[in-house]
Amino acid sequence: MTGNERIKIFMQLQNKNLKFQDIADKMEIKPQTLRSYLNKKGYKLTNGKYELKDDIDDIKEEKKQIEFNEIKNTKVEKKENVKKNNTKRKTQKPKRDKKVNLTPEDMDKLCEVYDWYLQVRDVKAIKPKTKTSKKDIVIEKNNIDELKSTSIRVDKKIWEDFERLCSNSSFTKQEIITQALKNFLKENKHLL
Repeated sequence: MTGNERIKIFMQLQNKNLKFQDIADKMEIKPQTLRSYLNKKGYKLTNGKYELKDDIDDIKEEKKQIEFNEIKNTKVEKKENVKKNNTKRKTQKPKRDKKVNLTPEDMDKLCEVYDWYLQVRDVKAIKPKTKTSKKDIVIEKNNIDELKSTSIRVDKKIWEDFERLCSNSSFTKQEIITQALKNFLKENKHLL
Protein backbone atom coordinates (compact mmCIF):
# COMPACT_ATOMS: atom_id res chain seq x y z
CA MET A 1 0.00 0.00 0.00
CA THR A 2 1.48 3.36 -1.00
CA GLY A 3 1.53 6.37 1.29
CA ASN A 4 -1.16 8.20 -0.65
CA GLU A 5 -3.43 5.15 -0.57
CA ARG A 6 -2.88 4.80 3.18
CA ILE A 7 -3.83 8.46 3.76
CA LYS A 8 -6.85 8.15 1.43
CA ILE A 9 -8.12 5.07 3.33
CA PHE A 10 -7.51 6.80 6.67
CA MET A 11 -9.44 9.91 5.62
CA GLN A 12 -12.37 7.78 4.34
CA LEU A 13 -12.57 5.87 7.64
CA GLN A 14 -12.19 9.07 9.67
CA ASN A 15 -15.08 10.65 7.74
CA LYS A 16 -17.23 7.70 8.82
CA ASN A 17 -16.65 8.91 12.43
CA LEU A 18 -14.71 5.82 13.48
CA LYS A 19 -12.47 6.04 16.53
CA PHE A 20 -8.74 6.37 15.88
CA GLN A 21 -8.08 2.96 17.48
CA ASP A 22 -10.69 1.30 15.21
CA ILE A 23 -9.19 2.95 12.12
CA ALA A 24 -5.72 1.70 13.09
CA ASP A 25 -7.11 -1.81 13.63
CA LYS A 26 -8.86 -1.84 10.23
CA MET A 27 -5.69 -0.62 8.53
CA GLU A 28 -3.68 -3.21 10.51
CA ILE A 29 -1.28 -0.55 11.82
CA LYS A 30 -0.34 0.24 15.38
CA PRO A 31 -2.02 3.49 16.53
CA GLN A 32 1.32 5.08 17.45
CA THR A 33 2.78 4.22 14.02
CA LEU A 34 -0.27 5.67 12.26
CA ARG A 35 -0.17 8.83 14.38
CA SER A 36 3.56 9.32 13.65
CA TYR A 37 2.99 8.72 9.92
CA LEU A 38 0.18 11.29 9.78
CA ASN A 39 2.26 13.86 11.67
CA LYS A 40 5.22 13.20 9.35
CA LYS A 41 3.00 13.79 6.30
CA GLY A 42 1.79 17.14 7.67
CA TYR A 43 -1.50 16.06 9.24
CA LYS A 44 -2.38 17.47 12.66
CA LEU A 45 -5.17 16.61 15.09
CA THR A 46 -7.76 19.39 15.25
CA ASN A 47 -11.11 19.06 17.01
CA GLY A 48 -10.72 15.28 17.22
CA LYS A 49 -9.92 14.81 13.49
CA TYR A 50 -6.69 14.77 11.52
CA GLU A 51 -6.45 17.44 8.84
CA LEU A 52 -3.68 18.59 6.52
CA LYS A 53 -1.57 21.27 8.21
CA ASP A 54 -2.04 23.79 5.35
CA ASP A 55 -5.83 23.63 5.79
CA ILE A 56 -5.41 24.06 9.56
CA ASP A 57 -3.06 27.04 9.09
CA ASP A 58 -5.69 28.79 6.94
CA ILE A 59 -8.34 28.20 9.61
CA LYS A 60 -5.95 29.30 12.38
CA GLU A 61 -5.10 32.50 10.50
CA GLU A 62 -8.81 33.33 10.24
CA LYS A 63 -9.24 32.54 13.94
CA LYS A 64 -6.24 34.71 14.87
CA GLN A 65 -7.74 37.65 13.00
CA ILE A 66 -11.07 37.19 14.77
CA GLU A 67 -9.41 36.67 18.17
CA PHE A 68 -7.15 39.68 17.64
CA ASN A 69 -10.13 41.90 16.89
CA GLU A 70 -12.03 40.51 19.89
CA ILE A 71 -9.04 40.97 22.21
CA LYS A 72 -8.49 44.49 20.90
CA ASN A 73 -12.13 45.37 21.54
CA THR A 74 -12.15 43.83 25.01
CA LYS A 75 -8.98 45.70 25.96
CA VAL A 76 -10.65 48.99 25.02
CA GLU A 77 -13.69 48.01 27.09
CA LYS A 78 -11.49 46.95 30.00
CA LYS A 79 -9.63 50.28 29.93
CA GLU A 80 -12.92 52.12 30.10
CA ASN A 81 -14.11 49.89 32.97
CA VAL A 82 -10.80 50.37 34.78
CA LYS A 83 -11.09 54.14 34.49
CA LYS A 84 -14.62 54.00 35.92
CA ASN A 85 -13.55 51.64 38.71
CA ASN A 86 -10.43 53.68 39.48
CA THR A 87 -12.58 56.66 40.22
CA LYS A 88 -14.42 54.47 42.74
CA ARG A 89 -11.42 52.50 44.01
CA LYS A 90 -7.95 53.74 43.34
CA THR A 91 -6.25 50.56 44.61
CA GLN A 92 -7.79 48.17 42.05
CA LYS A 93 -5.48 47.01 39.20
CA PRO A 94 -6.64 45.62 35.85
CA LYS A 95 -6.46 41.84 35.54
CA ARG A 96 -4.26 40.26 32.90
CA ASP A 97 -5.33 37.36 30.71
CA LYS A 98 -3.21 34.29 31.32
CA LYS A 99 -2.29 32.36 28.19
CA VAL A 100 -0.36 29.14 27.65
CA ASN A 101 1.97 28.72 24.70
CA LEU A 102 2.07 25.16 23.34
CA THR A 103 4.54 23.79 20.84
CA PRO A 104 3.45 21.26 18.21
CA GLU A 105 5.27 18.55 20.20
CA ASP A 106 3.25 19.50 23.29
CA MET A 107 0.04 19.32 21.25
CA ASP A 108 0.99 15.83 20.00
CA LYS A 109 1.59 14.69 23.57
CA LEU A 110 -1.74 16.17 24.68
CA CYS A 111 -3.47 14.42 21.79
CA GLU A 112 -1.92 11.11 22.83
CA VAL A 113 -3.10 11.63 26.41
CA TYR A 114 -6.58 12.51 25.16
CA ASP A 115 -6.68 9.39 22.94
CA TRP A 116 -5.67 7.31 25.96
CA TYR A 117 -8.38 8.99 28.06
CA LEU A 118 -11.05 8.18 25.45
CA GLN A 119 -10.04 4.52 25.62
CA VAL A 120 -9.95 4.36 29.42
CA ARG A 121 -12.94 6.49 30.41
CA ASP A 122 -15.43 3.72 29.64
CA VAL A 123 -13.69 1.25 31.93
CA LYS A 124 -15.62 1.11 35.18
CA ALA A 125 -13.68 1.26 38.41
CA ILE A 126 -13.79 -1.92 40.42
CA LYS A 127 -15.74 -1.23 43.58
CA PRO A 128 -15.94 -3.56 46.55
CA LYS A 129 -19.30 -5.21 46.95
CA THR A 130 -21.45 -3.67 49.62
CA LYS A 131 -22.68 -6.07 52.23
CA THR A 132 -26.24 -4.97 52.84
CA SER A 133 -28.01 -8.24 53.41
CA LYS A 134 -25.59 -11.15 53.34
CA LYS A 135 -26.96 -14.18 51.53
CA ASP A 136 -25.13 -17.47 51.54
CA ILE A 137 -25.26 -20.85 49.88
CA VAL A 138 -27.70 -23.41 51.27
CA ILE A 139 -25.80 -26.48 52.40
CA GLU A 140 -27.46 -29.45 54.01
CA LYS A 141 -26.13 -30.25 57.47
CA ASN A 142 -24.27 -33.40 56.74
CA ASN A 143 -20.95 -34.34 58.19
CA ILE A 144 -18.42 -35.50 55.67
CA ASP A 145 -17.23 -38.85 57.00
CA GLU A 146 -14.62 -39.88 54.54
CA LEU A 147 -12.78 -37.59 52.13
CA LYS A 148 -11.71 -38.45 48.60
CA SER A 149 -8.91 -36.44 47.00
CA THR A 150 -8.95 -36.12 43.22
CA SER A 151 -7.66 -33.93 40.42
CA ILE A 152 -10.05 -32.47 37.83
CA ARG A 153 -9.86 -30.08 34.91
CA VAL A 154 -12.42 -27.28 34.82
CA ASP A 155 -13.03 -24.38 32.44
CA LYS A 156 -10.94 -21.43 33.62
CA LYS A 157 -13.81 -18.91 33.62
CA ILE A 158 -16.07 -21.29 35.55
CA TRP A 159 -13.33 -21.89 38.13
CA GLU A 160 -12.72 -18.14 38.58
CA ASP A 161 -16.46 -17.61 39.14
CA PHE A 162 -16.48 -20.53 41.57
CA GLU A 163 -13.55 -19.07 43.54
CA ARG A 164 -15.29 -15.69 43.71
CA LEU A 165 -18.44 -17.44 44.99
CA CYS A 166 -16.39 -19.27 47.65
CA SER A 167 -14.71 -16.04 48.77
CA ASN A 168 -18.15 -14.51 49.37
CA SER A 169 -19.36 -17.54 51.34
CA SER A 170 -18.78 -18.72 54.88
CA PHE A 171 -18.37 -22.32 53.65
CA THR A 172 -15.21 -23.99 52.37
CA LYS A 173 -14.65 -25.02 48.75
CA GLN A 174 -14.81 -28.64 49.88
CA GLU A 175 -18.27 -28.18 51.40
CA ILE A 176 -19.58 -26.24 48.39
CA ILE A 177 -18.29 -28.80 45.84
CA THR A 178 -19.76 -31.64 47.89
CA GLN A 179 -23.17 -29.92 48.00
CA ALA A 180 -23.02 -29.11 44.26
CA LEU A 181 -22.27 -32.73 43.38
CA LYS A 182 -25.01 -33.92 45.75
CA ASN A 183 -27.57 -31.60 44.06
CA PHE A 184 -26.45 -32.74 40.61
CA LEU A 185 -26.82 -36.41 41.58
CA LYS A 186 -30.32 -35.77 42.98
CA GLU A 187 -31.41 -34.09 39.74
CA ASN A 188 -29.99 -36.91 37.63
CA LYS A 189 -30.66 -39.94 39.85
CA HIS A 190 -32.62 -41.56 37.02
CA LEU A 191 -29.26 -42.06 35.26
CA LEU A 192 -27.66 -43.95 38.16
